Amino acid sequence: MMITLLKLGLKTKRNFLFSQIQRQTKRLIMLSLIMFLPSGLFAQTEPEFIQNWTPLEEAAFHFDVMYAVVKCNPVAKPVVLMNAFNEGGAHAKVGFKLAISDASGNKADVEIPLFSTKLGDMFIASCNSDDHAYLRFPVPAGIEAATMKIAITYTTGS
Repeated sequence: MMITLLKLGLKTKRNFLFSQIQRQTKRLIMLSLIMFLPSGLFAQTEPEFIQNWTPLEEAAFHFDVMYAVVKCNPVAKPVVLMNAFNEGGAHAKVGFKLAISDASGNKADVEIPLFSTKLGDMFIASCNSDDHAYLRFPVPAGIEAATMKIAITYTTGS
């Protein structure tokens, strides 16, 4: 009887140790999933550049604008991202009228409304942020993203 109890105690200890190892393994797996799975799910991809950053004509009052045409993700439609730099500080509000054309002769107009700015401000639109979203817009319908060109007319206000 004593031998049976010892065997039973050994089996119980083995089962207890085995169950502890199983619990620890499950915890490690869960911790790994919690730590590494979200980074894969929410990872932001870099935009695919259809046209790299291209400078536009500088304003007489020293305001610089550049644009790039990108796909923010592999299935997205192309968008125009703009970068604006107030080098002169002459106007408190600046906007643009954009005349867009492509190699096939298609044309479109886009207006960027007046926005507040001061000397030294730089505004850069991006795919992953709504900061300066007024400087991001879809490539107009009928315009070929790869061959589009932009002519700019600056507008100002106080």
